[in-house]
Amino acid sequence: MSTPGDMQTTLTASGPARRAWLDLVQGFQSWRVWWLLGIGDIRQRYRRSRIGQFWITLSIAIFVVAIGVVYAALFKQPIKNYLPYLATTYVVWVLIAGIVTDSTSAFVQAESFLRQQALPKTTFILRILVRNGISFAHNIIVLPVIFMIFGVAPSWTWLAALFGLVLVVVAGFLGGLICAILCTRFRDLPQIIQNFIQVAFFISPITWQVELLDESARHWVNLNPFAAFLRIVSEPLLGRMPSAVTYASAIATIVILGAIAAPLFVRFRQRIVYWL
Repeated sequence: MSTPGDMQTTLTASGPARRAWLDLVQGFQSWRVWWLLGIGDIRQRYRRSRIGQFWITLSIAIFVVAIGVVYAALFKQPIKNYLPYLATTYVVWVLIAGIVTDSTSAFVQAESFLRQQALPKTTFILRILVRNGISFAHNIIVLPVIFMIFGVAPSWTWLAALFGLVLVVVAGFLGGLICAILCTRFRDLPQIIQNFIQVAFFISPITWQVELLDESARHWVNLNPFAAFLRIVSEPLLGRMPSAVTYASAIATIVILGAIAAPLFVRFRQRIVYWL
């Protein structure tokens, strides 16, 4: 296993692009570090709590039941159809929104590590993914219960949800890297992003269904990248396959995020510590 001194020597032995690539590779190789940091974050958050991390599950269940009953009446939807839809989309949304909002403080939160050790910067983006992945694992426990109550049968499309989840993680890593770098440099940006996420919640098909829109308005949903990533996971869980346009939108978003994240990381990776 490489020591911090070895990492520092390797990372400073070549040009910016090469160092950025080595940072990425060594970040993934240091999986024990970001895995333990992510688990530690969850444990710290619920330390000395009687039910611990399952507060995450309980809060999701309360929200889904309370909002589901009210919104099913407002939208005049059968609760047996609407509640499984809301539960699925909201669980996936919490994962997406959590990655985005947590990434705004990824490097700031890791200031003590970055100032004292030559750890790869990508380690702390992966830490965010682990933290939110554990929360997602707790949240998804709600779905089998709701599916059994309302008679949602298992389907082969659940396998497609795993592929969709992989795309969400890839986009989360790239988008998280962009947010982390920019928010470390511009300290007002996290508040802007948090407000943007609140707006994105209402304009994404989480509490409302695309089918309720007029035919002429439905194509606008495909322009919302949050909606694309939401649907490639939630729709297979509900027994439906997303359209090819939805997958194309998600993949195109990943390509754009990669095209932004790569030069940004190469250019500013070494300046992150000086911005803390």
